[in-house]
Amino acid sequence: MNAQSFAVTVENTLNDLQNRIEVSAPEVESDLVDSVLTLLLPDDSQIIINRQEAVQQVWLACSDGPARFARQDGIWRNSQTGESLEDAVSRLLSLRLDHPVALD
Repeated sequence: MNAQSFAVTVENTLNDLQNRIEVSAPEVESDLVDSVLTLLLPDDSQIIINRQEAVQQVWLACSDGPARFARQDGIWRNSQTGESLEDAVSRLLSLRLDHPVALD
């Protein structure tokens, strides 16, 4: 994937993810600027998701640890566990908010 299509794909992914979070977890404040999606949770913790162009990955950072996602068959998958980006964010939000958050 070339740099431009990677940037567009990530921006679309982050926009879609932000929209689904706003619907499924309205108590989470979200901000998307320059392909960096910042989620501020009610406990003042944050989840930050951004693109890493050099390696064509999406990186997630939070107090539970980092995760790196690469595009595989149209899905962003954790390069170590195979978990999808949506499932990872859903799992983290569910744990932090103490109620199920489904983003699929």
